[in-house]
Amino acid sequence: MRVFAFGIVLALSLLAARADAAGTCGEKKTVVQQLIHHGYKAVAGAWPWHGAMFHRYRRSTSYACGVTILTEQFVITAAHCTFDPNEKQRIPADRVYIKVGVTNLDAPDRHVQQHNIDKIIRHEGYNEGTFEDDIALMKLYTDIEYNSYVQPICLWQGDTTLSKIVSQVGYIIGWGYNENHGLPQELNEAAAPIVSKKECIDSDPSHYSKFYFEPKTFCAGYLNGTHAAQGDSGGGLFLRLGQHWALRGIVSSTKAHPNTLHLEANSFVVFTDASYYTRWITSEANITTKFEIEEDIIELPPSSRQPGDSENQANLLNIASCGKDTYPSGTPEEEKGYLNQYPWLAVIEYINTNTLVLEDTCHAVLIHPSFLVTAANCVQKKRLSTIQSVRLNDYQLDTVNDIFEIDGETTRTTATRIPVRGISVHPNYNNPKFANNIALIKLERPTSANPICLSPKSSTLPPAKKFSIIGWKKNSRKEKPMIRNVVQLTDFGSCRSKYAEENISLDSTGGQVCSTYSHDDDSENCSHFMGSAPFQYVRDGPFEGRYFLAAISSFGHSNCWRYEFSDVFTNVTHYADWIQRKVKKNERKIYPNV
Repeated sequence: MRVFAFGIVLALSLLAARADAAGTCGEKKTVVQQLIHHGYKAVAGAWPWHGAMFHRYRRSTSYACGVTILTEQFVITAAHCTFDPNEKQRIPADRVYIKVGVTNLDAPDRHVQQHNIDKIIRHEGYNEGTFEDDIALMKLYTDIEYNSYVQPICLWQGDTTLSKIVSQVGYIIGWGYNENHGLPQELNEAAAPIVSKKECIDSDPSHYSKFYFEPKTFCAGYLNGTHAAQGDSGGGLFLRLGQHWALRGIVSSTKAHPNTLHLEANSFVVFTDASYYTRWITSEANITTKFEIEEDIIELPPSSRQPGDSENQANLLNIASCGKDTYPSGTPEEEKGYLNQYPWLAVIEYINTNTLVLEDTCHAVLIHPSFLVTAANCVQKKRLSTIQSVRLNDYQLDTVNDIFEIDGETTRTTATRIPVRGISVHPNYNNPKFANNIALIKLERPTSANPICLSPKSSTLPPAKKFSIIGWKKNSRKEKPMIRNVVQLTDFGSCRSKYAEENISLDSTGGQVCSTYSHDDDSENCSHFMGSAPFQYVRDGPFEGRYFLAAISSFGHSNCWRYEFSDVFTNVTHYADWIQRKVKKNERKIYPNV
């Protein structure tokens, strides 16, 4: 089994950058938004301590590894990153340089600083064959200038015992190879839960027993392809201690397939435990920065915790980065912009078999990189039409490219179209009429868009929450902008009685809820949303908020001026067991028909 050292991918976008320059370590100085191989996309200021290392080869240069800023003069990386991968020998300092404040490896950015290397300090115990003591410092020729986009990380403080952090979720950043084995130009992030030594080694004893050195290393990652990749080597794994981010691990090695040499998706990543080397780091780099830890426990973003830790923090499909709100916790929904705010919202496209024109019919909601939930009536077979694809990252349905003006800068976006591989309709759909109106869509390939969170089984809708509905209205207006309305839950008993007058029986077992929202787009129009519009809410945590899907629109009275009739929504949480079972059964199949 050949071992590769490598890197990771993550994604965030910037809303504002007016913070002051650094005074302490491990603090983000910008307000960032989450956008994202099973990882997610990052923009300037999202992870200000992460940088890129480049190797010079005669007249050319190439990206090599990630680095983490410790001080104005020192960065830290993996020792194997300071070796020439072709010649298998130590690379001299004058053939290495770094960039900090960088998010796109190709595009110039006013935030980027480039620094040459004065000296490389490799740990004296580094072993090229086993990656033991895989850690190195690099002293720069010129000092790093701190600003809102370039900041130092904190070194770990307090208890360094691995058991204290097992099951916690760290973040890894980088430009590692994606699922298509290509090197992305945009910086990406991924969440990685830390696992015990036993779990790591038991996953492949013949491999990990050779590369695990307690207490110098630890393992982290999901066994689903979400982890560091080739090219992420040297980058950090970051955890939050109180109000600060701290460096805990350095990406060192993982498994590669012996034939293809591609990294194996169902494997853990081995990290050098930076906390073990604190004394070595501080003596070599003369670091004296300290920070106060408000509590002894490690605090993490709410849905980074594993399901089961707390029902309030869990999400059904165990997607640690789901539903990230791009705005600070507590921001009213009506004050939020639309750009990159709801990346899980999709449009289902049918193709007309006569005209071969794609038609927008309904919404679908991304709940997993490969799966969307929608209403069953949205995917029923239609005469002269067949479901073709879903479209993500759209804002104006009537335009090909959408243009946003934000803080004097113009941003153009183009929607992403992904073919549909399979559809699964709930077996009890329309029994009784309109009940169990839910279906799953399987994509031809995974998307990098961020899915929304799903509540765990047996959850109920929080009655005091402010809900919102997003999507596009069914009306004759030429312009088709994304619309957001406030949603109010209504009394289900009264709603059920009202629809009984129309000979429609609502599901009393919990599969449906009734709600109202404004149908008035302007003084002359009244219209419902297209089918399966998401009804969602935000759970605010200590560091960020997460969106959870509450329900999807099912039907309403044909006359939307009839306000005495609430709209009926399918309660998605009621079908959590069915959704989880279907996704788990089909997520690892290459070409499943769900």
